[in-house]
Amino acid sequence: MKKIKASTLRTLTILAFVLLVIIGLAFHTGTGTLSAFGYKTFSAICPLGSLEAQLASKTFLPHILISLAVFVLITILLGRIFCAWACPVPLFRKWFPKNNPTINHVEKEIHASSEKTTQTVDSGYFVLGGALASSFIFGFPVFCLICPVGLTFAVLIGVWRLIQFNEPTWSLLAFPLILIVELALYRYSCRKFCPLGALISLVSRLNIFARPKIDQTKCMQTSKGVECKLCKSVCNEAIDLHETVHTSTLSRCTKCRDCADVCPMSAIKFPFLSQKNNKHI
Repeated sequence: MKKIKASTLRTLTILAFVLLVIIGLAFHTGTGTLSAFGYKTFSAICPLGSLEAQLASKTFLPHILISLAVFVLITILLGRIFCAWACPVPLFRKWFPKNNPTINHVEKEIHASSEKTTQTVDSGYFVLGGALASSFIFGFPVFCLICPVGLTFAVLIGVWRLIQFNEPTWSLLAFPLILIVELALYRYSCRKFCPLGALISLVSRLNIFARPKIDQTKCMQTSKGVECKLCKSVCNEAIDLHETVHTSTLSRCTKCRDCADVCPMSAIKFPFLSQKNNKHI
């Protein structure tokens, strides 16, 4: 039986979340969206949105603290899994061509920057700081206005209301346009500019479960001396498992499993419990 690729499973998982949102809209189940997923009054609010809301209101909101605690627990257990298995943005980005010369130039620059020491602060952390600071200064969650996850489900809700209640709004033009611009011009926003991804990465440093690890006896590069960079070439975070991998670098791993799928020797595994002090993880 042919093994199902992780990319196919990720697509099905993301579509399942979208389907739950549609079911919630159709039958009023109150399941919400990925920005506030749950059941009726119980929801896990987007961790970044919840922090922005508290800073914007300049008040302490106890129910948001519960959502943050749930987010921290899930991230410690599963790492940055949301970015590959739930967020719809990577799925949509596949619709945009990769042979654009401008995009390819940007890709080369990003990969070149990833070769630098892993001690360098990721630009996403600066964007995260800017998003939180702007919410405090302006009194509303600024990043939520352009968040691709929020925009995706805002469009979905807008289309549903148009069909169900015949309520056309300008948002059905504005939101898709903003989303298309973000996906087309900022193809690598997930890696370098997404404050939500940066926030998850910070907490993911505590994650020691299901980290990718190379079996040195199977890998062509370590066992036969054949240079192979296939795993790095498919990694959206440009993580090179052949190099010394620090906790800060591996915290960006989204558990997409593309590296395991592309390895011709099946040398990459995701063991349940990983050792933090391993040189090659």
